[in-house]
Amino acid sequence: MDQTKTITVAGVEATLVRKRVKSIRVTIVPPDGEVRVTAPRLCPEIVIRGFLAERADWIRTHRDAVRSRHANEPRRFETGETVPLFGTPYTLCVSEHQKKNGAALDGDRIVLSLKKPADAKQREAILNEWYRERLRTEIEFRMPLWSERTGLVPSGWIIRNMTSRWGTCNTQSRRITLNLQLVKYPLPCLDYVILHELAHLRCRGHGADFKAILDAHMPDWRARRKQLNG
Repeated sequence: MDQTKTITVAGVEATLVRKRVKSIRVTIVPPDGEVRVTAPRLCPEIVIRGFLAERADWIRTHRDAVRSRHANEPRRFETGETVPLFGTPYTLCVSEHQKKNGAALDGDRIVLSLKKPADAKQREAILNEWYRERLRTEIEFRMPLWSERTGLVPSGWIIRNMTSRWGTCNTQSRRITLNLQLVKYPLPCLDYVILHELAHLRCRGHGADFKAILDAHMPDWRARRKQLNG
């Protein structure tokens, strides 16, 4: 089985895939401009990192060009597209005429099962339901941990697909809302948003007291916020 991990070199985040190849190769994958590096299984990581560092400017230029070219292109959710899960890109595989609609992780693929042919909007809805359950599982594990560490306990939390915020906190009801899109980002980003919203249970704004809570419990929160906001 191919070995996959995420590495960052010179500010460029890339997916490293080790497989049976003879040389290192870098590819910019549309539509999101994912940087994918394929390397021999026994190639030292320091060599791979040096390869990326030498080509960092070229990678940024072509990555931005791919993103710009596909910025307004609607997703079709077809076999071969790249879909993320907690910061790791997976190849989408669509399988029709199955017993029920759903999705499942299968190695380096996310298999989208359809009972009958479906358009892009319907496929996205099925994938989002699976995303919601994956995110719910992580929140159910992480929210109590951060509440115990901080002493800040919400009355409850929900998941919503939001367009402008990663999370919100209703300080009157003490209820937290988390963005479904967090399922696409690395788990440290989810932890940051959970802590951010918990901190609002004590501090409404983003002043010194608020930042002091984040500094005390997550010294690298600024780096996580930067990763989340690109």
